[in-house]
Amino acid sequence: MIWDGVTWEQTGQKQRTPLILTRWLLKECGFDYYFGIPYSHDMGCTDTPGYNYPPCPACPQSDGLWRNPERDCYTDVALPLYENLNIVEQPVNLSGLARKYLEKAVAFIEQASTSGRPFLLYMGLAHMHVPLSVTPPLENPGSQRPYRASLQEMDSLVGQIKDKVDHMAKENTLLWITGDNGPWAQKCELAGSVGPFFGLWQTHQGGSSAKQTTWEGGHRVPALAYWPGRVPANATSTALLSMLDIFPTAIALAGASLPPNRNFDGLDVSEVLFGRSQVGHRVLFHPNSGAAGEYGGLQTVRLDHHKAFYITGGAKACDGSTGPEQLHASPLIFNLEDDAAEAAPLQRGSPEYQAVLPKVTRVLADVLQDIADDNSSRADYSQDPSVTPCCSPSQIACRCQTV
Repeated sequence: MIWDGVTWEQTGQKQRTPLILTRWLLKECGFDYYFGIPYSHDMGCTDTPGYNYPPCPACPQSDGLWRNPERDCYTDVALPLYENLNIVEQPVNLSGLARKYLEKAVAFIEQASTSGRPFLLYMGLAHMHVPLSVTPPLENPGSQRPYRASLQEMDSLVGQIKDKVDHMAKENTLLWITGDNGPWAQKCELAGSVGPFFGLWQTHQGGSSAKQTTWEGGHRVPALAYWPGRVPANATSTALLSMLDIFPTAIALAGASLPPNRNFDGLDVSEVLFGRSQVGHRVLFHPNSGAAGEYGGLQTVRLDHHKAFYITGGAKACDGSTGPEQLHASPLIFNLEDDAAEAAPLQRGSPEYQAVLPKVTRVLADVLQDIADDNSSRADYSQDPSVTPCCSPSQIACRCQTV
């Protein structure tokens, strides 16, 4: 995945393809420049933590061992800010990070547009994920809820990017905006809303049906596309799309070709974006991401408007409760066209269930075989000291600041 930050690439005669961005793979992935943090902004302490995250004191030692009582102190390295391969601030000041991203993005759009060369700007905002932070910090936190304030700041920031594109390269630039998961329910009022996608079957069993689950509230996210003259205005599509589609779509629009001899789960969905089709994926697979089952294991199958669960479980809810892991040899199957809230699975003896089950079984077997036949990386960087983001090992939490 590409984590929070501003990344861009300018393409001349030679096309490059952005795939995976970590700080030590920057050039290998074809990006010319990176500015940002190397992972989610709750994965390292900071002196300006925002809402729902403590600052960076070092944990006290007892008998030579670090103590971490209720995570009110941290043994983690401080959250670093990178410019290319160099740490320029550690810990990063979260309250000023959005402004820095905006400045870098606007400068790049100006430079790329002036040069007349095609460009790709990837901007992974830290907004809407705890710790929530706004620029500048709220003077009176009680006057406005932190989530709403952070959302308004994100809206303003995206608007300024759009304005710059409209001014410099409006006719030939696609803006594609989306999120990566549903609300983190255990964060309560800091989490956001699942909208109508309640996952009622799961919430009645216990726990949350939002982030970390494969219920609709956990992974269904909004997406916006903007390209005057190409993407129809004020239009809504019912096509089933995935973030996996961004890569092949961008490649197709750039007039390039996907690398041969590889299997890509994403589709070129430019026809959907341009309003010429309502056909997206027929099949999607949803891996477990923390609530139940083996981490990363495929546990839910989407087939047209049906969705089959082989494993269910509730993530931690606002009240701290979780739902039990349950295996379903005969999967729970929901008709999302009639039941977007996933309240009542189809009766196993019903004609609809009996008609859908063999189709679901077949597509699941096909994808598992596809995974087994594909090449998978087994690289393990967890023991490699060169990837530890620390600019000053002699300082508590690796403190340094060069910007």
